[in-house]
Amino acid sequence: MGIAIRCILEQDIFDIPLMEGKSLAMAYLGDQGNEPAEETGPSDNVIAIDFGNNKPQIPPSSAPSSGESLLAILDPFLAEAGSDDWHEAAEGLAAVRGILLKLNNGAKITTAPDFGLGGDDDEDLAEGVRYDLEELEQILVAAQKACCGFYLTFAV
Repeated sequence: MGIAIRCILEQDIFDIPLMEGKSLAMAYLGDQGNEPAEETGPSDNVIAIDFGNNKPQIPPSSAPSSGESLLAILDPFLAEAGSDDWHEAAEGLAAVRGILLKLNNGAKITTAPDFGLGGDDDEDLAEGVRYDLEELEQILVAAQKACCGFYLTFAV
């Protein structure tokens, strides 16, 4: 038994691959970002209060750090099973192809040290993620041709 990411389509489409999604789920849940942040600065979620001044202080920019997750682009497409929040297949296809392009250009799948993977396991996980994403790409191509919405969900 394990957890997987599944692609749910708005309508049935025949002759599409069945995405296993286990590697993608493992990488998504254990992802620590593509690269470690170079410098630790103030947190984006802290509000500074100055009791001696009436001007509100603005927290630092909330721009994504260089350590942002490679798979974070999938966040908007993840929903609970039975969701009515359908997404355009073209949007999902662009996200998946963007991740695949980054992987092909040398980006690495990294997991938290306490996640239990490392070394050869990270390489095996990366290959599994690539395979899951390629299957998801095929599913989304078929969904786009059928003008069919989709969402991603976790399945146990």
